[in-house]
Amino acid sequence: MSSDVDSIINEKNDVISNGFLTSQITYHKEFAPFARRPLTTLLIEQVSNGLGLTLGKAFVWVNFSLLFLAGLLLFRFSRVMDSGYVKGIMNIIIFFLSFSVLFAFFPPIFSYDEPLQYCLLFAGLTCFLKGQWLGYVLWFTAAMIARENTAFLIPGLLAFSPDLSPKNRKPYSFERLLDYLLIGLPILVYAVFLMVFLEQNGLWEPTQLEFESRLFSIGENFRDTHSSIETLISIVLTLGVFVYFIFGPHGHDREKSEEDFVRAFVVSCSINTVAVLVGALAREARLFSLPLIFLWPIMGQYCSKEISLLLSCRTYFACFSKVRYMAFFCMLTLLNYIVSFKVYQPSSHPAYNYFNEYLFAALMIMYVHYLLRHLSGHNSVEVTPS
Repeated sequence: MSSDVDSIINEKNDVISNGFLTSQITYHKEFAPFARRPLTTLLIEQVSNGLGLTLGKAFVWVNFSLLFLAGLLLFRFSRVMDSGYVKGIMNIIIFFLSFSVLFAFFPPIFSYDEPLQYCLLFAGLTCFLKGQWLGYVLWFTAAMIARENTAFLIPGLLAFSPDLSPKNRKPYSFERLLDYLLIGLPILVYAVFLMVFLEQNGLWEPTQLEFESRLFSIGENFRDTHSSIETLISIVLTLGVFVYFIFGPHGHDREKSEEDFVRAFVVSCSINTVAVLVGALAREARLFSLPLIFLWPIMGQYCSKEISLLLSCRTYFACFSKVRYMAFFCMLTLLNYIVSFKVYQPSSHPAYNYFNEYLFAALMIMYVHYLLRHLSGHNSVEVTPS
């Protein structure tokens, strides 16, 4: 709400921008790509009517309440995976510090349905992990109605499941085929809903035209040097730190459950990234974040030692007490500054947000961790079990 920044909540004012938020709600009801995602709009209107609030205030209450609920559901999901309380809370912190969540309501991120989608997905994944198929199908179908790109997560779910392990199912058994069908069932249910919804609301033709126009998005994403840089850095901002810690050179041994989640992330991320680059505007960086649904529940436990390494004063002293290492760090920091503040120029005015600062901090975390791990002589730091 600071008047120094320009979010869709306040538009450089210290009061809620009711006029702009109302226009966004109206836009989501009338424009075909958003009209077929009615759940968030319905919630906002119900809260507005029920509590006598303006649509702008209802938007704030609904979306921030949903983000809070998403954090609770993420913690519950982490506990289902037998994470300790400390690591569960660590997952929540990492979730809220993720670029697409921290800057959810800044242009050109423009989150609208994502908070509700995250809640439904965390609830659905909890049911999936417990083998509660009815709950999984209901929650994931609702998540697709909230945002249809939820479908990109289904191939990831096919890539991992405790119940689909070869030890539990023969590769081509009827039971395994039934599991696959159940995992894909939300897509079928959503397809039926979508056909009925488009027919009743006369959205078939606008949807077709919108789909055809999306095929030109890849040209927009790479039309010139500035657009290409912004596209690539949007991926780094959203996924960079996560990919570094999951696949980086720190050699952490993954447990079986973590391997399943990482495999699901790789499959879904590959599909989602290609889909965004081809059919959407990459500068809306939130679009790349969907596969992080598979990483947010495991980052605390998977990277606890690496996070502890970043917080170890002893390791910093061991590394940067050497002049040549300090000089190398300064050189990397200068290069980081050039990339973050000179090369990267976001479409939205950089003076009204903190995208450049976030990129600088994210890149610094990665190379500082690399230096600490490889130049300090400390390849791991013990952590007190939570």
